[in-house]
Amino acid sequence: MVNSQRGKSSGLRALRPYALGAVPSALLLTFALAAAPAMAQAVGGADKARPVAGDPGVSSMLVMEQPEFRVLRDYAEPGATRRMHSHNDATWHVFTLVTGQLLLTIEGESPIEVTQGQVLNLKGGAKHTFRNTGTVTATIVEVFGKAPKPDR
Repeated sequence: MVNSQRGKSSGLRALRPYALGAVPSALLLTFALAAAPAMAQAVGGADKARPVAGDPGVSSMLVMEQPEFRVLRDYAEPGATRRMHSHNDATWHVFTLVTGQLLLTIEGESPIEVTQGQVLNLKGGAKHTFRNTGTVTATIVEVFGKAPKPDR
C-alpha cells in the first residue's frame, strides 16, 4: 500500500517531487547513477550482473559502496521473482524502477504495481519481494543509507 499520510507506519511511501521528505539527496543520487557513469561506479548492463542465488532470472550488481550508502542495480527477467528479503544494514531504502513493470510486496502490506520511472521510499530493513509482471527485463536501482560507524 502506498502511504502518503503522515503519522502512519508503512513500509512504503511514494516519493513525489513536491514532497521528498528526508531523502532528496538519495533521489538525486539514484537518478545520477542511473543516468551517467561515474569513476567509482560499476558500469555495465545485465551481462555484468551476477545471478541472485535461488532466484532464477534475477541478477544484481554492486554499483557503488561508500561508508554512508550503497547502490545496487538489479535485473529481473519477465516472470522472475525475487524472494522475500531485507537489507538489514539499511537505515533508508530508495527503490527506483528504471525499466519494466513489477508487483512489489512489503511484508504485511498489499502488493502494489510499480511502473517504469516510479521511485519508492521503503523503510530501512523492510522485508520485501517483487515479481516482474511485464514483458521486458526490469531494471531496478536501489540506494541504501547506512548508519554511521561509531568512532573508535
